[in-house]
Amino acid sequence: MNDVINREEFGDVVVLRIGTTSVDGISAAAIAANCADMRPITVLDFSEVSFINSSGISALLKFVVTARKSGYKLFAMNVSPHHQKIFKMVEMSRFMPTIEERDLAAYR
Repeated sequence: MNDVINREEFGDVVVLRIGTTSVDGISAAAIAANCADMRPITVLDFSEVSFINSSGISALLKFVVTARKSGYKLFAMNVSPHHQKIFKMVEMSRFMPTIEERDLAAYR
C-alpha cells in the first residue's frame, strides 16, 4: 500500500505525493498511516487525484482534524477546482488550506 504515497522530506516539511487517481477510505487510510511520522508541516499533493469519494473525504477530514489538534500544520497543493469546492463545503480547507508549490520554497 506504500506505493499509494511518495514521501519527500526536507527539514520541518514532509510532502506526501498521492500516487493514485482515486482517494477512497482505503487510500485515505494509507495517507494517514504515512503521517504516523509527521513533520511540523505536512503537505498533501493531490496532482494525480481526479476522484475523491465520500469515504475518502470522511477519512481525510478525520485525519486532518486530528493532525491539527496535535499541533501540526497541514496544506494541500495541486487540488482541482472541483475538489477545492468540496474541501470548502466540508470545511476541510479551514484545517488544510491550499498552498502553491512555489510557496513551499519558503519552508525548504
